[in-house]
Amino acid sequence: MTAPNESNSEAVAELYDSFSEFHARICDSNLHLGYWEDSADHSTFQAATEHLTALMVERLAPLAGQRVLDIGCGIGQPAFHLAGRHAVEIVGVSVSRRQIEHASARAGELRLADRVHFEPADAQHLPYPDESFDAGWFFESLIHMPDKALALREAGRVLRPGARLAIADMFHEPGEDWSAIHPLVTAMPLDAYQPMLAAAGFDVLDVTDITPHIRVPEPVRRGLRAMMLEHRAEWVDIAGEEVVRALLDPETDTFYTPGLGYVLVTARRR
Repeated sequence: MTAPNESNSEAVAELYDSFSEFHARICDSNLHLGYWEDSADHSTFQAATEHLTALMVERLAPLAGQRVLDIGCGIGQPAFHLAGRHAVEIVGVSVSRRQIEHASARAGELRLADRVHFEPADAQHLPYPDESFDAGWFFESLIHMPDKALALREAGRVLRPGARLAIADMFHEPGEDWSAIHPLVTAMPLDAYQPMLAAAGFDVLDVTDITPHIRVPEPVRRGLRAMMLEHRAEWVDIAGEEVVRALLDPETDTFYTPGLGYVLVTARRR
């Protein structure tokens, strides 16, 4: 298992190299969780992930002409969502070169390559000058960074004073660190965000626990299980037989992990 502050960028890159293109082909291009209003909201997984993206854009509050850093960009869908609604320039970074290739090709297809481009980079060692971006976000990417304090300091370094930072992240409830058994993620408790951001040069504007809203409604779970069953062999290659068998069990809500929470944070660079 990766030591607490040891870089795991190569392992994370390998995971997302294998997962991202398959996910985009059979589901959608968002690699994050969804947001449902309540148990009566049966929006598709695709619609729910777009809803969460919209909430993140709202927190970023981008202004025309700003330069935005997407830290852990996946295959670019949140960046494309943002660029389609706001006249901003976006730089997306990921440790997965395959994700960068996929996102760059998609930017060309969408005719957004003049404003949205993607580069391989480690969030813990960003290759950009001080104060070179007007806004940034960690969209379900901080969870993969073992040295979160360093990643936040790097974000603080490259963002200009007054810049907004939005974070969507998974945390763990007290005494229930579900991430301890996962080699490629490290969760922290909810009360750790504010002091860590303050130490990185940010004033925290808002912390909202949205855990109830990421619970996948049963009708949506049934659809996801059907999709997984149809592509079972490919899922096994990525996640392993034991994980896939558990996800396909209709008697268990395996899309829910006890102790897992989800938070949206907005901060401003001092």
